[in-house]
Amino acid sequence: MQVREFRWGGLRAAFVALLVLPGIFGILALPNQGIPPAAAGGSGIPNTTGAQSLVAADWNRPALDRDLYAATSEAELAEIRAAAAAAAAALLAAAKAEAEAAAALEDETSETDVDSSEARPSYSRSYVNRNDSELAAFLIGRPGDWVRPVDAPVSSPYGPRNIICNPVGCSTEFHEGVDFGAACGTPVKAVSAGRVVFVGSAGAYGNRVIVDHGGGVESTYGHLQDESYLVEVGDLIETGTVVGNVGATGVVSGCHLDLKIQKNGSYTSPVPYLIERGVLI
Repeated sequence: MQVREFRWGGLRAAFVALLVLPGIFGILALPNQGIPPAAAGGSGIPNTTGAQSLVAADWNRPALDRDLYAATSEAELAEIRAAAAAAAAALLAAAKAEAEAAAALEDETSETDVDSSEARPSYSRSYVNRNDSELAAFLIGRPGDWVRPVDAPVSSPYGPRNIICNPVGCSTEFHEGVDFGAACGTPVKAVSAGRVVFVGSAGAYGNRVIVDHGGGVESTYGHLQDESYLVEVGDLIETGTVVGNVGATGVVSGCHLDLKIQKNGSYTSPVPYLIERGVLI
């Protein structure tokens, strides 16, 4: 009797186990959905990518202060660089203008009327007063003739030229005068009547004489021979007056006369200027 009851109890326990175990395995096999998104304050859309995400509500990016930045694009950076370059150029131009104004002021303070009755040195680097009423009166009674400064051919015309150098320095790329290929020692004549306003050395331009012909016109005779000056600052001279001799001073490659003509402070080509005044070149 006890054996039969034991067998029946064992069979019942086994039967219960067969019913319970499949349920347990079924529950473990279910996917873990967790808390529904809608219940957590999300959008309620299931996450199908498997990646974790965070949804933050009512968040705004803080505003940036535009004034903290000089440029926010390549175009603005280019504009800033261009503005800086223009400012630097303006400063350079202003400095140059200031230097030129200072030099002009220095020239004005050194310009004095010269009394021809007073003893003067054989040469001078000083200019006389350009508002010269005495010169104007002197020229009134003159015919205004113009002559060739030397009887020699043109060796270098007005305009672009090759640069030459020597121990004194180098020439410019643009010739502001005309060279006459005369031999050293050849007398140089003033092309017209006027007042001598400069006599002396001019560095790379060599020894020179400048004559003011009135009306804003000046003639310059460059590269003259040392100690050959025959006029002095302040002299009122006639057309054809010998002012000195041809030389090879300054930046030169040989003996010649460099004649320059200025009109109101700007150089002009001497050959057509002289031809217009009846001079054969």
